[in-house]
Amino acid sequence: MSYRIATDLTLAVHVLWIAFVILGFPLFLYLNSTRGRIIHLLALAAMMVMQVTRTICPLTHLEVYLKSKGSAGPVYPGQFMIEAAERFIYVEDLTLEKISCATILYFVIVVLSFWFRPVKKR
Repeated sequence: MSYRIATDLTLAVHVLWIAFVILGFPLFLYLNSTRGRIIHLLALAAMMVMQVTRTICPLTHLEVYLKSKGSAGPVYPGQFMIEAAERFIYVEDLTLEKISCATILYFVIVVLSFWFRPVKKR
């Protein structure tokens, strides 16, 4: 049972990581936080390095390891939230090339935001 809990926690961290990579930029742009945007840019760069080198995310490796240790049968039977989170993380219709193109475009937008700064709040 402890492997199942650890797997669920790893999956939750994975979802939060993806949410940060996707939603961090608009959030930090709205807050006009240069430090937050730099942290987000570094996270996005790490994602790009993994895509270019075709390495698998360490969180994915950990999830697979924990799943293999915690269950000999079907994993997550009937747990809607866990299954939904996995469908969110591991999209079947997207290829690595499509994801890489979208990531590169997003990276360019984030980098450009440092030159075209948002208007200061008054």
